[in-house]
Amino acid sequence: MPSSSIFAKLPKPLLLIFIVICIASLFVFDYYIDQRISLILFYLFPVYLSTWYFGKNYGLAISFISSTGWLIADILPVNGCNAIPFITFWNFAANTGIFVVATFTINKLNSSRRNAKELTRTDPVTKAANRKTLLEATESELKRMNRYKRPFTIAYIGLDDFKQLCQSMGRTEGDNLLKDFVSTLVSNIRSSDLVARATRDEFAILLPETNEDQAQAVIRKLFTSLENMMHEKKSGVSFGIGVVTFIRAPATVNDILHKVIYMMHAAKRDGKNSMRFLVWKETSIVR
Repeated sequence: MPSSSIFAKLPKPLLLIFIVICIASLFVFDYYIDQRISLILFYLFPVYLSTWYFGKNYGLAISFISSTGWLIADILPVNGCNAIPFITFWNFAANTGIFVVATFTINKLNSSRRNAKELTRTDPVTKAANRKTLLEATESELKRMNRYKRPFTIAYIGLDDFKQLCQSMGRTEGDNLLKDFVSTLVSNIRSSDLVARATRDEFAILLPETNEDQAQAVIRKLFTSLENMMHEKKSGVSFGIGVVTFIRAPATVNDILHKVIYMMHAAKRDGKNSMRFLVWKETSIVR
C-alpha cells in the first residue's frame, strides 16, 4: 500500500482504533450470517493494515484476535444452529495459519519496499545519504529557516589525491577509506545531522539549527579526528573543509551549495588539511 494512502496519513492511535472497529464489525456480521459463508478475505484487511503500518508483532496479534473472533462467532448458536466442534476448530486452525502466512508475507513485502526506498536515498559504498537526499534535506532546512528564522550550517569536504590512491592501491582500498571517513564523520556529529556523499570524493554535512560558534566547535573537533584517521591510514589523501553558517539563506538550494563548495575550494588553496569558515548574512564575513 503506498505510503501516501489515507491510512498512512492517519495518526497511529487512530489507525489502531480503526483496525479494532473493523474486527469488531466483522465479528458482529459473522455472528449473524449463515455459517457456510466465509468472511476470511475481509478478516485479512485488518491483518494487512496492522502488519503494514505497525509491524509483524502487531500483525500476529491481530491475526490471533481475528481467528478468535471468527471462532466465537462460529461457536455461538444462532437461530438454534450449532457448529460441529471438530470442523469448527479445524477451520480455526486453518484460518489462523492463513492469517499468520499473510502476516509474514506482508511484512516481507514491506521490508523489501523500505529497503528499496533506502537504496534510492543512500550511497551504496559508504551508506551515507546520497546527493538526492542532501538536496531534499537542504531544501527542507531552507524552508524551516525562512519560517522560524533559525540558522543552519553546511560543511563541505573535498578529498585530494583520492583518485591516485585508487589507482595505486585498488578500488577496494579506496572504498574502505571512504567507509572509515564517513564513520569518522558520523561519530563526531549529532544524530539529527546529515552526512551525505555529494560526488565521488566530496561529502557534505548538514547541521540544522546550528549557529557559527556551535559549527566551529563541531567542525574543529571533526577536523582533528579526520587528521588522526588519515594519519593512521597512511593513505596520502588530504582534505579541505568549507563551512558556511547561514543567518540569512540564499534563494535556492543550488545557491547554498555553490557557496559551500566555493569555501571548500578556498580551503584547499590554503594547503592540505585546511578549513575555511564563512557566515552568510546581510554582508558576508569570511574567516
